[in-house]
Amino acid sequence: MACGGEEAPPEPLDSGYSVSDSLVPIADAAVLPDESPAVEAPPPAPAPRPAAPRPTPRPVAAQPAPPPAPTPAPAPAPLGLASGVTLSTTTLDSIHSRYNKPGDLIRTRVASDVKDSEGRVVIPAGSVVTLAVLEIAPAANKGATPTLVLSARNVEINGLVYRMTARVTDIQSELKSRGVGASEVAKTGGGAVVGGILGRVIGGGKTGTIIGAVGGAAAGAAVANETVDRDIVVRQGNTATIVLRDDFILVSN
Repeated sequence: MACGGEEAPPEPLDSGYSVSDSLVPIADAAVLPDESPAVEAPPPAPAPRPAAPRPTPRPVAAQPAPPPAPTPAPAPAPLGLASGVTLSTTTLDSIHSRYNKPGDLIRTRVASDVKDSEGRVVIPAGSVVTLAVLEIAPAANKGATPTLVLSARNVEINGLVYRMTARVTDIQSELKSRGVGASEVAKTGGGAVVGGILGRVIGGGKTGTIIGAVGGAAAGAAVANETVDRDIVVRQGNTATIVLRDDFILVSN
């Protein structure tokens, strides 16, 4: 203690450290926390989910090779009839040798189905055949034969017309006498004169002449009756047989 009762200032302690040493932070001293608020880092983005694995495709079973295409069947032969086949028909039109002439057309209807060698119907019943008159003439006398020649032109089947080469070989017909007319009397008028001459020779008088004339006229009429024309007549609905003269194929005109 100093004089006068005052205490002397304490002497500085020599700690053995310099001022610069006091600035060195003490390692063991606790570090004060930073007063500024801490910024939290954003959470890391979630890792992308791995893509789902693609399904493994199933192995495709080997397809068997397609069978070879079958050989196409040959096209069926066209419908047709051989030459010589017969058609039974009935007439739709009448024929008369006094009125018809060559070139006239006559129709007939097929009476029953006409089939080929395989049984297929080629010309069905009801089909219409058109005939042409080639020749026609009456019988010149009682013992003569009339003339009638018919040829097929075509046949209509279900609305289609097909060419046909055929002839009518048989047809139902009748003969009709034209009667004794002026022309027939002119042909046989001499019979009366001859009769008259014979009467005079035989009878020697008027009676014999008259008888002879009458007998001669009768004889002339008889001769006229024998020589008069007889027409051939085919009535509607009569039967007619047609025979193919060439192969018939269903190819429409």
